[in-house]
Amino acid sequence: MVFLVGNILPEMIGICIELLIIIFVFEAWQKKEEKERKIKVERRLREFLIFFLKDNFQDFPPSCQAGNFYGKDHFQNQKSIRNLISNIEENGLNEKVVLQVQRYCDTEKEIFNNLIPVASDLTNDHFKSWVRISYFMNAIVSKNEKTSHAVIKILQNIDRFDSESYKNELYVGANGV
Repeated sequence: MVFLVGNILPEMIGICIELLIIIFVFEAWQKKEEKERKIKVERRLREFLIFFLKDNFQDFPPSCQAGNFYGKDHFQNQKSIRNLISNIEENGLNEKVVLQVQRYCDTEKEIFNNLIPVASDLTNDHFKSWVRISYFMNAIVSKNEKTSHAVIKILQNIDRFDSESYKNELYVGANGV
């Protein structure tokens, strides 16, 4: 009995420690893979937001232009979106922009609606912002909301999406990814 306890017990403890190390390494690897997957999802969703911003607001002053709207440019993104919102609140939208936004929402709303489950793979706030963007795009098409009001709400939720990506480091270039 002393032989078993003296030899097998230390071996069992060693095996358990090795197993814990393997589990820890595997878990860290899985977390890294999951974060990389989420960054890919965020990048794909962000592309649709970039198209919305570039297709509809190119005639606004440079301070209101979102530029490339990459996640690594978070502070510039925030500034330009807020400038754009302020500009719309102060001056409204001219008829050309209203028609352009309405046309854009009419052609793209189904894509945004279909991407809601994809957005749910990120954070809760990513999901909420995407659902609200889709809602207001649908409201523009169905004329349930005034276009200028709905555009402001869409922009606020684009701002929220960008903030959530930055806060959770879910963008290309975050922590070397």
